Amino acid sequence: MEVTQPDLIFGWAALLSAVATLGTAVTGILFFAVNQVFGKVNDAFSVLQVLLMPPVAVALYLLAGPDPGCSALLALAVGCMGMLSVAVLQAQLVAGKVEFEQSISRVLTAGAAIGLWLILANALALAAGALSWGLAAFGFVAGVGYLLTALGFYRGRQEHPLFYVGSLLMVVGYSVWAIWLGLLLLTGALATGAA
Repeated sequence: MEVTQPDLIFGWAALLSAVATLGTAVTGILFFAVNQVFGKVNDAFSVLQVLLMPPVAVALYLLAGPDPGCSALLALAVGCMGMLSVAVLQAQLVAGKVEFEQSISRVLTAGAAIGLWLILANALALAAGALSWGLAAFGFVAGVGYLLTALGFYRGRQEHPLFYVGSLLMVVGYSVWAIWLGLLLLTGALATGAA
């Protein structure tokens, strides 16, 4: 099957968002464990990470079937609003317009919207027969990770165990899911139907 231009864009966006997710995770660990100088780098990676996600959200919307319906459109809207909110908030942090403590709760709330998108969009694409159970499972894990990270933060800030469990699930789940999805789109093994 010939790979369409949109699927190339969707595939590369997925792969690059996975790389940026891993960059965010590594620099986040370095920020907390080594030196706060890694904070700006971490924030910059997170901006890149979420700016690469909207094409992936569009791909999942298209994979929900020829007539995706209101649920798929709602998932797309919630996900993109969360992604763009995180991008704006993190960009303000990079630019020094806000402090970490002023933005973290809003960033995690917007991240929870990304988690809801991942769960709902993967469920819809799975129900449409576009995704395998294995691929969708990693999307679900990533979505739950986003939600647990926010919940853990609200229950006990970065010290709460749910914050760490959620972060691990988010990074591993999203990275594996986005790489797998990206490769399927780039090789033509999965097609969105966008031309």
